Amino acid sequence: MASDRVTSSHTDLQQHRSRHAMAIDIGGTKVLIAIVTPEGQIFARTTMPTRVPGQTPAKQTLATTASVVAEGWPGVVSHCDNPAVHLVARIASAATSLCATHAVMPSGVGVATTGHVDSASGVVLHSGLVPGWSGFPLARRLAEALAGMGLQSLPVTIDNDGHAMALAEGRLGAARGIGHALCVAVGTGVGGGWLVDGNLYRGQRGLAGLVGHSVIEYRGRRCQCGKQGCLEAYAAGPRIVDEYRRLMRRKGSGKDDPGSTARQQLVISGGFANRDLTLQSLCARADAGDEIAHDAIVRGGAYLGVGLASLANVMNPGVIVVGGGVLGAGTRWFDAVRRTVLERVRHTIAAGLDVIPAELGSDAVVIGAGLMALG
Repeated sequence: MASDRVTSSHTDLQQHRSRHAMAIDIGGTKVLIAIVTPEGQIFARTTMPTRVPGQTPAKQTLATTASVVAEGWPGVVSHCDNPAVHLVARIASAATSLCATHAVMPSGVGVATTGHVDSASGVVLHSGLVPGWSGFPLARRLAEALAGMGLQSLPVTIDNDGHAMALAEGRLGAARGIGHALCVAVGTGVGGGWLVDGNLYRGQRGLAGLVGHSVIEYRGRRCQCGKQGCLEAYAAGPRIVDEYRRLMRRKGSGKDDPGSTARQQLVISGGFANRDLTLQSLCARADAGDEIAHDAIVRGGAYLGVGLASLANVMNPGVIVVGGGVLGAGTRWFDAVRRTVLERVRHTIAAGLDVIPAELGSDAVVIGAGLMALG
């Protein structure tokens, strides 16, 4: 009966199809779903975690099977062992509810996701942050899921999150009117997009802008992609938290003060190994005077600055726009990024370069997804 009610409400909405877009930002930690106006304004939004807390893959499979059978989503049950199917079912359900609540029938769907995306075919080529995402036909599966819930004949456009951010900041934000810009989104991962002569530069396979996988350290830390020394392995939000744990372990080991067993116990009780530690709580510790938390955040910004300086030397942008969830780490992080870029880049490049925060903040990616759908 719940399924019938959703379908009925959207049958009515079919008569009131608007120029609004359904925009979806899929990150490694959370999914943001929004209704975006043609002017790039967010009309309504909802969020959910990318992974269901406390659910094992087996439980997710059972939940997905029940969901798609109840909704009558054809041709999917045989693929329910893929956690990507479960995620798409949850996204479709949340998006349908959002549209019903606000009586909006979108004209199209734009999806910006972490990972490497073939936007022409609608397939996610690779992602190390979302289980089951690699090789997944996201555009087709999402269109099927939405149709099964009453949102019929919606075109679905997908791209990676860095491209979506660059599109939004280039049209409406900090890079507006600037011909050559690098836009970088730093969150669970590190993505980016290049604007060349005001247009998004995609490269040979549409994959240009994999900023997080530029290499800054030979034989460095292992990245989630399987390679070593990637910028993302040093500068992404979770890696800043890892750096804090690393510094605390060093402090607790007595390497900086031999014989300090009391300090080691204090460090351990302070929670450096706490698995629930987040970048937000780390920032709170820094604000409260934790010098090691401060140092870890600044190091994360400096690592990002080193990588961006190398890219600036290659492409000579007029501006580097920095956004994403880690922008919430505040001025200590952003100042480290900007200072390091301008210190490390060639002085002739630095003379015509600025590093600025994204005007659209953490909403840049989802607004870009909406603009993709609106064309």
